[in-house]
Amino acid sequence: MFRAVMIAAIPSIVTAFALSVPPAQAVEFGTREEAVAMVKRVQKMFRAAGAEATFEAIRRKQKEFYDRDLYAYVIDLNGVVHANGAVPAVQGKSIIDFRDQNGKYLVREEVEICKNPGYGWLDFRWLSPLTKVVEDKSAYLERLGNTEYCTGVGVYKNEQVNENTVAIISGSPNSDDTYLQIGYDLAAVLSDADNLRILPMIGVGGSQNIRDVRFLRGIDVGLTQTGILNNFQRANAQLGNHDYDGKIVYIAKLFNEEAHVVARSGITSLQQLQGRRVSLDVNGSGTNTSMRDIFKRLGIKIDEVNVTQDDALEKLRKGEIDAAILIAGKPTRSMLNLKPGGGLHFLPIPYTAAVGDDYLPASLTNDDYPNMIRPGESIETIAVGAVLIAYNWPKNTDRYRRVEKFVNAFFPRIDEFRKPPRHVKWQEVNLAATLPGWTRFQPAQAWLDANQSSTTASEPRLQSGQFLPAPAPIVQPAGGIAPQDEKLFQEFLKWKRSRGN
Repeated sequence: MFRAVMIAAIPSIVTAFALSVPPAQAVEFGTREEAVAMVKRVQKMFRAAGAEATFEAIRRKQKEFYDRDLYAYVIDLNGVVHANGAVPAVQGKSIIDFRDQNGKYLVREEVEICKNPGYGWLDFRWLSPLTKVVEDKSAYLERLGNTEYCTGVGVYKNEQVNENTVAIISGSPNSDDTYLQIGYDLAAVLSDADNLRILPMIGVGGSQNIRDVRFLRGIDVGLTQTGILNNFQRANAQLGNHDYDGKIVYIAKLFNEEAHVVARSGITSLQQLQGRRVSLDVNGSGTNTSMRDIFKRLGIKIDEVNVTQDDALEKLRKGEIDAAILIAGKPTRSMLNLKPGGGLHFLPIPYTAAVGDDYLPASLTNDDYPNMIRPGESIETIAVGAVLIAYNWPKNTDRYRRVEKFVNAFFPRIDEFRKPPRHVKWQEVNLAATLPGWTRFQPAQAWLDANQSSTTASEPRLQSGQFLPAPAPIVQPAGGIAPQDEKLFQEFLKWKRSRGN
């Protein structure tokens, strides 16, 4: 009889709960990690002070057991509530037969978790003390020692979607950008329901991505080029703004992106582009920023055109421009679609001292573009590194925690990215590679320090026409280097020695 009365009274208890909490404030919602930590605090006090002292602390909403929408509660294995900081009306009563809006006997299931295995998570629906709305909730429960008591703390799942989402600013599909594919790979491998959601966002790339990480609300991580990042640092240093680069940290130096120069027949060298109409992709993109820098270093003045890659190739076919340039990880979609006989061909970019430290020698081969390059031939070009950056959030902030969570999910699973169907450029990534002059995000450095042996074991081998980012050792693959790459490899070693590396 008592149980039937109690179950009938549940709606009025929930209503009383809604009326007893203050109006919702613009505050941060609790996280799963914080819920687990609160349960651990209950366990610690229970062992030190005993049951009644712990229950009374929870009832009095002692701050370590009541925080925003997080609150501890204690039930026994019969479903009787012994302490609840948010709903005092249920204390001392059995709610074993209470069902949520979906008909779930949530207290019965909590009791079963506490019996065996003694800890775990349970999903159900419950009233939020902040929004006053019944929402999806997950509670973490642990049995208090070998006693009949069980403690739990819940988080509201609708808010976890926001708390555990990491937004990555990538590239544009209109410019055949590698970054967008990399962003989707990160989402495919790392997204884990409400625990972690990777949200790739279409961006421009290059210098714009640095500005977006620095200033755009909601952006946690971004992809850009090492040369552009270094130019930002140099430019700000010249203006006396030495604090600017302190706002940006890097997570990992990734792979190399090759420069692809496609020109009309009759143009055989980069110098012949002097005064001609050349597409450098859209303003703010990596191609645009880096190629402006390269042409300036080489003393070549072009008539710059700014259109997307697909538009540039169409203009090139029609004779409206003389060349189109793309810096992206080979092989790229747009270049693979080029056909021989169209009067278009790749121009080489020789690696010279004028190009400087921000770029590396590279090549395009028949393996990369069988329609445009004959077997045994290669096109000399240069490459620039891609880097994953983040804003340098203060420690112990929500945004810092998000990026930390991303790193701790990403780094241990790097080998998964090197397998099909992920982008082939993942095979170049060496997480231990450093970016001189820049600070690595502290949790990323901490993970590398703690996992040095496993990182070294999984370093990628040298690929054909590709080089590992400094300072990682150059490793020759078993069986030696292909003959067509020997000259390029020796040139790279000479270049490294000239730098004192």
